[in-house]
Amino acid sequence: MGFYVALLFLTRIPLPNIKFEEKDIVRSLPYFPVVGAIIGVILALADAVLRNYLPDPALAGLIVILETVITGGLHIDGFADTMDGLFCGKDKSGKLEVMKDSRLGAFGAIGIVSLYLLKFSALLSVPAPLRQKLILIFPVISRWVMTWPVVLFPYVREKGLGKAFKVGKSLLQLVLPTVFCLIFTYVIGKLHGIMLAILCFGLGLLFSLYIVKKIGGMTGDTYGAVNEFTEIVALYTFLILENL
Repeated sequence: MGFYVALLFLTRIPLPNIKFEEKDIVRSLPYFPVVGAIIGVILALADAVLRNYLPDPALAGLIVILETVITGGLHIDGFADTMDGLFCGKDKSGKLEVMKDSRLGAFGAIGIVSLYLLKFSALLSVPAPLRQKLILIFPVISRWVMTWPVVLFPYVREKGLGKAFKVGKSLLQLVLPTVFCLIFTYVIGKLHGIMLAILCFGLGLLFSLYIVKKIGGMTGDTYGAVNEFTEIVALYTFLILENL
């Protein structure tokens, strides 16, 4: 049940809807990086099929857009709202109000444009033989890192879908995603894969701590922001490690 709920929650893959309770949402958390692996496999298959028919710039753009289609832009929306809130210049309560506003602000727009430019540029910069490896790894790492602030830090809103993850949370929920992520990254990327995961973990937690300092905790939007931030970190750290 937890895995199926994670698929429903994190993707827009057409699956039969089922009725599930709040406890099922909590149980889905350990399967986040597994869903990331499924996203990575879909992106890697698209890359493998189309690489002989499309030039690299066109293929890189397609991969970025395909990921958005698979996820429904869920985390990108959260990233945009988080950017609007963090940089609006208001106090903590004011930042939370701005983040709650469904309208897109200037900082959110800048954030979205920056995300797409950075993802496109990174994928375009990776040599074709290494691109498959990167495409498989980065969605797994980002969704693994996202599980940590869910468990470690307080949820600051009284209501919201993200609040369901706080019911019955436990550090034990982090064991399965951590083991899966480290094994997966090692199988795909060997030592560089493990190094990439650890570096992304550290930077992702620092970003989460920055958010907590600014608004006093986490929200559903900031979970998405952590995912997107970590994806960018993973893409560019991969480039650095491969050039060492």
